[in-house]
Amino acid sequence: MPGATLIRTPDLDPSKSAIENVLELTTLADIGPDIFTNTRPLWHPPGARGIYGGAAIAQSLAAAQHTIPAPSPANNNAVFLIHSMHCYFVLAGDASIPVLYHVERVREGKSFMTRTVQARQRGKCIFTTTASFMREGSGGERIVEHEYSMPEGVKEGLEEALAQEDDEETVQQKAANGEDASGPFTSRRLGILNSKSIRHKSYIVLRTPTHPQHPYPPQEKQN
Repeated sequence: MPGATLIRTPDLDPSKSAIENVLELTTLADIGPDIFTNTRPLWHPPGARGIYGGAAIAQSLAAAQHTIPAPSPANNNAVFLIHSMHCYFVLAGDASIPVLYHVERVREGKSFMTRTVQARQRGKCIFTTTASFMREGSGGERIVEHEYSMPEGVKEGLEEALAQEDDEETVQQKAANGEDASGPFTSRRLGILNSKSIRHKSYIVLRTPTHPQHPYPPQEKQN
């Protein structure tokens, strides 16, 4: 029977956050250049067709970043940061077998570097992405910066979600749903009622990382 990882799962690294431990990658230099795999089993959300898609995106990006040269005197201490990423989900991922991430070095430029990554299982592509990295500070003297303000209630919702993690009832409910109560993800069911098109209450499942550095708590929306 195949396992969820190619290598024996190591102990958790206490110096890393829960999300960093879950999404850790292992280099497979003995198999081929620029090939990586999940170090730990990937999460299969309750009721989902396959693995959590956010994990495939995050690990593909991490695999691409592993092939970007580190700052050094040879490249004038250049720092390359991700600025564009196009993702396509092809097939549902199976949490019971490993994922292999194959990175192709499409372009090595002074200002831009391009990578494509394929996540494969059983020889088939389940996810693919093209990522572009830009050299920090190469945008010129005048640049445009913008961002969205944090919506109201996000901070309060995060605090409430984190407080529920220690609630005994919540722990038991997560265990019944097949979730790891100590893991970095949590599920929420939110009621959405649209009187114009839907005459009954429907639900969506919101899966969020609960590490303080990744604040995306559940919010109820009504249309």
